[in-house]
Amino acid sequence: MLLAWDGSLSWTLIDGVRLSLTLTPLAGFFMVLLAVAAPLVALPMLRRPLDWSSLALYVPLVLGMELLLLAGDFISFFIGWEIMTWSSYLLLLRSPRADLETSQSYILFNLASAFLLLAGILFYYSLSGDFRIGPLAGTTFGQELILAVLLGLAFLIKVGTLPLHIWVPSSYDQAPDLFSAFLSGAISKMGVYGLILLLTLFPDALTSLAGRLLEGPAAGYLLAWIGVVTSVVATYKAIAQEDMKRLLAYSSIAQVGYITTAIGVGSSLALAGALYLALVHTLVKVLLFISVAGIVLQTGQRRFKDLGKLIERMPVSFFGVLIGIIGLAGMPPLPGFAAKYLIFVSLVDARWLLLLAAMILASTAAFIYCYKLIYGPFLGHANSPQAREAREAPLIYLVPQVILMALLVLFGFLPGLPVQVLIDPVLVALGMETIGGASWAELTTTYGGYDGVVLMLVFIIAFVLVTGIFLLLRGRMHRAGSPYDLSYAGEVPTEGTPLHYGAGMGRELHRIPLVGWILRRGTRGFYLGLAGQMRAAAALLGSLYVGRPQIWILIAVVVFAASLAAQSMLGGL
Repeated sequence: MLLAWDGSLSWTLIDGVRLSLTLTPLAGFFMVLLAVAAPLVALPMLRRPLDWSSLALYVPLVLGMELLLLAGDFISFFIGWEIMTWSSYLLLLRSPRADLETSQSYILFNLASAFLLLAGILFYYSLSGDFRIGPLAGTTFGQELILAVLLGLAFLIKVGTLPLHIWVPSSYDQAPDLFSAFLSGAISKMGVYGLILLLTLFPDALTSLAGRLLEGPAAGYLLAWIGVVTSVVATYKAIAQEDMKRLLAYSSIAQVGYITTAIGVGSSLALAGALYLALVHTLVKVLLFISVAGIVLQTGQRRFKDLGKLIERMPVSFFGVLIGIIGLAGMPPLPGFAAKYLIFVSLVDARWLLLLAAMILASTAAFIYCYKLIYGPFLGHANSPQAREAREAPLIYLVPQVILMALLVLFGFLPGLPVQVLIDPVLVALGMETIGGASWAELTTTYGGYDGVVLMLVFIIAFVLVTGIFLLLRGRMHRAGSPYDLSYAGEVPTEGTPLHYGAGMGRELHRIPLVGWILRRGTRGFYLGLAGQMRAAAALLGSLYVGRPQIWILIAVVVFAASLAAQSMLGGL
């Protein structure tokens, strides 16, 4: 089995520094995600006229991600990380919608991630004397804490958790429509891979950092709360969006929040749930972004108020979005339900019940933006000439959607298939207990389980019955006329009146005190304040430069003394 093979290639760069390529089960799992996402996103990009510049950037992007995953040492890992960063940045610039602020936000946050990663790698080398990726030994609490903070922040920026998410919505929104699918479905998973890889650097994983809290690791408890807060805030932000791509961007942030929470729990059940949700998120987000890209291609519209009633003109895209939102919301019978079930059970096992309640809140509220995503473009009245005259997306857009829908339905029938084939080998490699059931159709935990075939058949029968009843009653239904053929309280709407149900849906959330505060407040003000402080610091530093070397010698002495003091303090931890 591919994921059970742990082979490596290595060669000496210089004396004492060896580069190596290693296919571990963990890297193999994320390689499978990349192998699914990369060709399915590339296929619609082949639509004529071909954009050779974008394709030329897409190839090194994928190769850089493969190098990152196969890296057995941190030098190769960093090279792959940088190739991925710069290729994706140049692809973002290819979009005619990308403005200066979005481009700067993307590259600045990703450069900060690269700087933190490089600092963490150098600190790791100072502790181990080797760039090869492996567990540390003989380190103090302070040293482990510094390494965890440096690498953890680097990976959390790439994942896009709060408050490091500010670059995500605008980048996903303004990137080329098809490239947004790859950003969400594949590139964000490199941060997830990094977080799990970080756990392998410590002999006792997160437990060695600050001991235990309640029934789990204290450092993991903090990471889990970061994930839950990210999920809750991003979910309400997604509900309030009026643009399809921005809604999907915030929903992506919410979903990786669930994954981050599961990694923080750190148990075998939680990591299985994190990996399962990473798989589902890749399939769902590539499916939804390609579906939305087809809608934008055929209508030129992205806002809900300008769409509607596309179900009659774009039926395949409708089913793509329908299957996608069922998987996104974690509803049975699709595999999103299995992934969230594993995470929920892991939180019960850890007795982190407040975290569980917050995650259930976010997961329940996600139904609203999922409903908005299906109702806005496809149901109601057509609200623009483009929506009324739209045609189904080109075949080259539909083929990836059909493949992804088939995979989601397959994993719905066989929820144990990803566990036994993809996830259990990773758990074995990490020294954890496997969770695979007796068959591919079963998903079981100590709290119970279900048979995917039975559950899927029940939902298929229910769907057929409801559809049949609808078709029987359709002839008796009153045909609606013009959407403006109504009046209320003496007011007659005009063509400028937004009557589409998807328009404005979520504005009422501002009336809820806590939710309204979340929607009004953001991290933008924090970063603007930070930028002001940086400008002030730069001005102060500039004022010190008066051409006298004595001043710079004094600054160097102060910095050197401070570094010695910091090292002596950390040595005692």
